[in-house]
Amino acid sequence: MQSRSSDIDAIRQVVNQVLEVHAREEGAQRSQARAEILIHSMQVFAQRGLQRTTVQHLLDASDVSRRTFYKYFRNKMDVLESIYRIFVDNMLLHFHKEVKLAGSANDIIRNTTKVYFEYHVSMGPIIKLMMEEARSSSSALAPHRMRAQGIASEVLTAQISRFTGRDYDPLVFRTMLWMLENYSLYIFDDGGFSQERLEQCQRVAIGIAESLVLGEVTPGMLERHVAS
Repeated sequence: MQSRSSDIDAIRQVVNQVLEVHAREEGAQRSQARAEILIHSMQVFAQRGLQRTTVQHLLDASDVSRRTFYKYFRNKMDVLESIYRIFVDNMLLHFHKEVKLAGSANDIIRNTTKVYFEYHVSMGPIIKLMMEEARSSSSALAPHRMRAQGIASEVLTAQISRFTGRDYDPLVFRTMLWMLENYSLYIFDDGGFSQERLEQCQRVAIGIAESLVLGEVTPGMLERHVAS
């Protein structure tokens, strides 16, 4: 089990990496104060939930003044939206990397599915909170979710078609992404993480995708695994 300090260090690495990319794209200078607010706010949201979190909780956790906070954010929802954008953009970075390294359609399906689940698990309980919030059409997080799904489904359509020679409807891959999204929520069901559910969801998701997209599935991929 990682310590809280190592958890923060892992989150800091992700946040700084993505904010550096954003700064280059926008021609701006990355603010470390803004980064620290985002880093420490993740822990607060994960522990308290969205409704029970206040701006004061975020100030206390990040050890910044109210003036500094409002220099970068309008409210707590603005913070959560920024965290979610970082999550989405980093997920897409991992996703593109796996697609480029793949040598077959099977590689794309298996590697992107595994990296999807691994990344969700590495981010911890805040993932469930953000994903549930992003599924609401009225949420500020919803456009980022739709953007990510659109990009991912287009990449999958083009790259898997390149290997198979088939012409897929992008909705096929968007449907698979919806399935993965539901599975990742299921992994954190009942307020905790389940390694058994992770392995089950990963195995079944790959089996369904290979069966649907490639017309094949590894024997046993969809069968129930009973512990001996």
